[in-house]
Amino acid sequence: MMPNLDGFGVLKIKSQDPLLKDIPLIFLTAKAEKEDFRKGMNLGAEDYLMKPFDDVDLLQIIETKLEKYERLSTNYKVKRLASLVRFNEFKNLPQVKELVADSAIKDFGKKSILWNHDEPISNYMWLENGIVKESLDTVGFKEIIIDFVHDRNFIDNSYLFKSHYRSKCETVEACKIKFISKQQLESIIVQENMMQALLEHSLSQYHDISRRLAVNSFGNVREKIAYHLLILHQTFKEQVIRLSREDLSSFCGMAKETLIRTLADFKEEKLIDTDAKSIIILNMKGLENIID
Repeated sequence: MMPNLDGFGVLKIKSQDPLLKDIPLIFLTAKAEKEDFRKGMNLGAEDYLMKPFDDVDLLQIIETKLEKYERLSTNYKVKRLASLVRFNEFKNLPQVKELVADSAIKDFGKKSILWNHDEPISNYMWLENGIVKESLDTVGFKEIIIDFVHDRNFIDNSYLFKSHYRSKCETVEACKIKFISKQQLESIIVQENMMQALLEHSLSQYHDISRRLAVNSFGNVREKIAYHLLILHQTFKEQVIRLSREDLSSFCGMAKETLIRTLADFKEEKLIDTDAKSIIILNMKGLENIID
């Protein structure tokens, strides 16, 4: 028996000390009553071993508990690291890849509507291949394109944990799209401790849109077009931009005729080359200098 203080008292003191409360404690006791066992477990005992006991049994319990806490520590570190992952890399998590792989695929033709404003969100959409555009109707029902999404990306990741869409989405070309369970995808985000990364991603999107708004409000025509060509280059990761002049003018927020005239000037300056269906960026630095 312990003098002055029994094991229950030690457990109570340990549970009140922030430096000690998470240290696992194994009860070695001669008390075999169920009430004593339950009292010790309620106070935070990790395990019980009745006296008399074999040294091998004690060592086995200690080994088992050390392995358990090593696993918990590893899982905690992994989840802490997950919160540092950039959200645009979320699609590469094994659970997400498996969820996408197991989802059925559907074909959509060019100019198919994927969602409309104020439509409820029941599933999320994964673009296997193709290009889609997200847009808003502005004054006089003129369309302004918010974003383009291309192969192997979530189309609607800006609507995670939301109930309704606040925009319109349409295919730019024939696409293959998978519908992903809303509940399952959101569960992965929570389980993998990705909420902080999602928040930072949302803030980054907000700042990108604010920057575009500033350029469209205060920039001249050349600055607007150069800026948006650079965005598209970053989006598609290619020198060649294959979009109609109508979609490009809606993305830049200007009349199609104004866009065409300025593209002709850029071509003459050897900043870009063009044909009927595409724009080829020849001089990235030259475009960057226009907006600096």
